[in-house]
Amino acid sequence: MLIDNFDYDSSENLLLLCCNHHKMIDEQVEEFPEDKLLAIKRDHENWVKANLDGTKNYEEVVPKSKLSELLDFVTSKHDIEMNIKSSRQVLESHEGLQIAFSEVKKIKSAVTKIVSDLNEKAPSYHIQTRDNNQHICDIRFKGHTLLVQFYQAYSNVANDSYLLFAVVHGLFDNNGYADPFYPPTFLEIIRLDFSFDDNGVFGWRNQESKTDFYTSDEITETWTAKFFKTVLK
Repeated sequence: MLIDNFDYDSSENLLLLCCNHHKMIDEQVEEFPEDKLLAIKRDHENWVKANLDGTKNYEEVVPKSKLSELLDFVTSKHDIEMNIKSSRQVLESHEGLQIAFSEVKKIKSAVTKIVSDLNEKAPSYHIQTRDNNQHICDIRFKGHTLLVQFYQAYSNVANDSYLLFAVVHGLFDNNGYADPFYPPTFLEIIRLDFSFDDNGVFGWRNQESKTDFYTSDEITETWTAKFFKTVLK
């Protein structure tokens, strides 16, 4: 339908297309209503204007020489090896133990925050956290316990110190002892050595697999989710 007194040839109504796109739009009218075509036109005009005005900067891509690529490669490997060497030395020192305890503190704070958020969203569940004798805390919920514990090595270094998460069917008293008549059942458990990854970043390595490595945030989120999904399944 033609519109009276409308200049169909005006620049505002002009949309230049190649033959292929012209045919596509003519054959797919419902897919390309007027407002969509105007938006395409506006975006393209803004792109052209930005380039003509010099308001859009493009960084010139300069291909690296083989020597530059080699220098980058060797430097990267060197830095990683130095980080690993440094982390290994720290791990075998008192400083490493202090770093381990700072990660333990982070885990305890994360567990407490998760439970606080859950209690705010689901207040009738009355989920509990309680400090334990192993530097972190437990979660108690619907007759189940999530043990989150850190065991310090006998020496005053981080070597052989490890983290434990365990999903338990059963509860413990304030001293950490179970009812002898109703002993708890361990449903899932993981032990993780305090260690570092291939870049020298400190975290926790699965004692069994030796390959699975987690940051404190990752392992905390993984096992709190595992606990609540197990209890509420």
